[in-house]
Amino acid sequence: MIFMFIGKSCSGKDTFFDPTLKEFHLNPIVLSTTRPMREGEIDKKTYYFISMEQMDLLEKQQKLIERRNYQTVNGVWSYATNSEQIEVDKDYLTLNTWETYQKFVQFYGLDQIVPLYFQVNDELLLQRALEREKKQKVPNYKELCRRFLADAKDFDEHDLEIYHPFIIDNNGSQERTQGEINSVLRKVLKK
Repeated sequence: MIFMFIGKSCSGKDTFFDPTLKEFHLNPIVLSTTRPMREGEIDKKTYYFISMEQMDLLEKQQKLIERRNYQTVNGVWSYATNSEQIEVDKDYLTLNTWETYQKFVQFYGLDQIVPLYFQVNDELLLQRALEREKKQKVPNYKELCRRFLADAKDFDEHDLEIYHPFIIDNNGSQERTQGEINSVLRKVLKK
């Protein structure tokens, strides 16, 4: 089973990733990216930070389940999932987008992917994004704004009607949100 945290930038996916992994003994699916590492990120834990040439080679070797390219204010950044990381008899957790969810469903089947959508109001998203960006050595506010506007398109409310995810309301306390996540995983895993 692959559990997928889906949501806009700063919706809380990263905050609840490690606690959920530990609580349910899940395996992480760590994405590969060509974007620069942010303060506090760890190679091979947060992402596999690779060059565009390495990304292109993985794609040529047909090792990618999915790949997304984003035109940022700093040039093109790619994100992808390497199929070599996933064994079908294990349970996993990953952070991703609706586009990736569709590719995983095509690759593994609808019954193997469980989407959990993190819903947060725009004001709180922007506050979190600003706080995160302030912690960077060189804050990139233009990219923050671009991502916020892109997320408004990429995470349309209509998607909830199409994909029927479990909705995780992350506008309140961390304890309440973690409780919602745990409830969904216990239900699906029958624990």
